[in-house]
Amino acid sequence: HERGLKMSSIYLYLVSRVLTTVAYQIESIAIGWQVYAIRKDPLDLGWVGLAQFIPMLVFSLWGGQLADRFERKKILIYCYLVWVLSVVVMAIATAMGQGTLSLFLVLLFVQGTIRAFSNPAAHAFVTQVVPEKELKRAIALNASIWQASTITGPMLGGILYGILEKPEWVYAVAAGASFLGICFLSQVSATSHEKIKEKLTLKNLFSGVEYVRSKPVLLGCISLDLFAVLFGGATALLPAYASDILHVGPKGLGILRAAPAIGAIFTSLWLSRWPMKQRAGFWLFIHVVIFGLSTIGFGLSHVMWLSLLMLFISGASDMVSVVIRMTLVQLASPPAMRGRVSAVNSIFISASNELGEFESGMTAGWFGVVPAVVIGGLGSVVV
Repeated sequence: HERGLKMSSIYLYLVSRVLTTVAYQIESIAIGWQVYAIRKDPLDLGWVGLAQFIPMLVFSLWGGQLADRFERKKILIYCYLVWVLSVVVMAIATAMGQGTLSLFLVLLFVQGTIRAFSNPAAHAFVTQVVPEKELKRAIALNASIWQASTITGPMLGGILYGILEKPEWVYAVAAGASFLGICFLSQVSATSHEKIKEKLTLKNLFSGVEYVRSKPVLLGCISLDLFAVLFGGATALLPAYASDILHVGPKGLGILRAAPAIGAIFTSLWLSRWPMKQRAGFWLFIHVVIFGLSTIGFGLSHVMWLSLLMLFISGASDMVSVVIRMTLVQLASPPAMRGRVSAVNSIFISASNELGEFESGMTAGWFGVVPAVVIGGLGSVVV
């Protein structure tokens, strides 16, 4: 009976994970297309990334403290509810013709703050739902579930935007999916975690940073991923590619956004069936190089099928480092510190993704869209 309850909770958690991730991906498609359409300036796509990165940098360590001091499930539910509210505001403002760049940046700042508190809790919460002996496979499976969501989410968002031609309805669908995910999450049963009791000080606020710094393998792995994706991520500029280079519209943007996730899900399913048992570092370096080269190939492509192939390869290679990094973060961290260590990891992830978007937008503003992606891919290989 206990095993049956545990399996039920795992399924409920995975369904919740799918719905909230799909909602986020749907929203990101609408925002990217709508923001780029305002002024046709790739730098605006960079501001989108920066608006989300700043609160992640400022609040993630506090989020890690919260995740280790309070009930992680409640933290997630409250954060997701605020996220739904922010998306509803986007929908209403757009419907009223008030969907300005400034408003979007403010709401994205709010969403970045939400993620700063929800990400550490979400990463650490997995260990309360899944037995530790199954953690390696569960992390790979969780990654594949996430990637499946990032396939369906952008494609669904692009299709909805193309059919409805009204972004406010796309935002409404995203809000509804996320709220449904909250309902599933509320039914998840999880084991309790050891909560830290000592008074919050500057020292224990940065205890996660100190712990990661003291573990060279952990620090090296997440640093490598940070700089490789920081330079090589082409995701931020996909609206510009879909609009001005490949000429495939919002539906094509959804397909482009889904391509890396399709490659990643193949890799994560492979690793969930045949986990990496040796020479992880060697394969990590090899796949980072492949990631950089495929990014260069995408940047130079002006043909849809070749662009999709390059994005597929980049997603497949990037997933190797994701699984290695997430496994290390969980297994190399004591249970009582997993929230704080996950917070540090979240800062690194945000730096590589959102700050990478800002870097891509700035570079595109200086040199043009294609040179920006090519230069980024070369940067990944150099790293």
